[in-house]
Amino acid sequence: MAAAICLAILGAGGSYAYLNASAPVSAATTIKSGTATLTVSTLTLPAGVLYPGVTVSAPVTVTNVGNVPLALRIAGFTPPAPATTLSASLSIGLFVGACPALPAPTWSAVLNTTPVVTSLGKTLPVGGSTILCVSVTLPLSAPATTQGLSAANFGIVIDGIQA
Repeated sequence: MAAAICLAILGAGGSYAYLNASAPVSAATTIKSGTATLTVSTLTLPAGVLYPGVTVSAPVTVTNVGNVPLALRIAGFTPPAPATTLSASLSIGLFVGACPALPAPTWSAVLNTTPVVTSLGKTLPVGGSTILCVSVTLPLSAPATTQGLSAANFGIVIDGIQA
């Protein structure tokens, strides 16, 4: 009985050894890291009065100046300074492409929330650019306390993941 148990243990160890393999890495192998860098042009929204139900929009250009292709995504917001009732009511939208006359964003979130990290479905090759249409909407349901207030210095955080 003891001999059978020892033989079973040795057989199991021998089977395990057949599943392992290794090979040396040649001296000519080189691993390099890349740089992932995006630039975004300045967003200049139309100057004018924003009232409930109105949307304003403007384009920005995102360029991949790194040396790896990057899949674009929305990573969050930078909050307005100072925060106001108006800024807490604004809906920010984004559309991949030139701004249409009445933008229907493919992504949107309320400025005072933490948006879910979302892929934009666009990959930029090295040196590639794309236009994003950024829209700002004051919903019809905005409270009357938003009157006369402003929202400034907020942003959408756009990043890229190596594609």
